[in-house]
Amino acid sequence: MLEIISWLRTAERVTVGELAERTGCSEMTIRRDLDQLAEQGVLRRVRGGAVSLLL
Repeated sequence: MLEIISWLRTAERVTVGELAERTGCSEMTIRRDLDQLAEQGVLRRVRGGAVSLLL
């Protein structure tokens, strides 16, 4: 999840596919991680990815 957060600091929007390719994880794993981060208020889930809520 740290890699996802790091990427969100440089890109305001990320896609599940990009994250899966970058991390080598499955898209399902990425979706679960994004859901957890959304619950923590780090990002907002959007169709196919997420948008950063980091300032």
